[in-house]
Amino acid sequence: TVWRQATTYGVPRVVFVNKMDKIGADFLYSLKTLHDRLQANAAAIQLPIGAEDQFEGIIDLIEMKATFYG
Repeated sequence: TVWRQATTYGVPRVVFVNKMDKIGADFLYSLKTLHDRLQANAAAIQLPIGAEDQFEGIIDLIEMKATFYG
């Protein structure tokens, strides 16, 4: 897989979790799946505020700033 090749050659990776406003969206489950399936040591730099129809925005953990969507 591409992930395995990136590991072999020491290539850093970025993962984007999309569609947090959709039914069944679960950010923490997505991080757990990255760890379980790809042995990825994933660290979030943003956290969602809410999920599904309650999704309101994100918290930037680097800047420690919340952004709300309208």
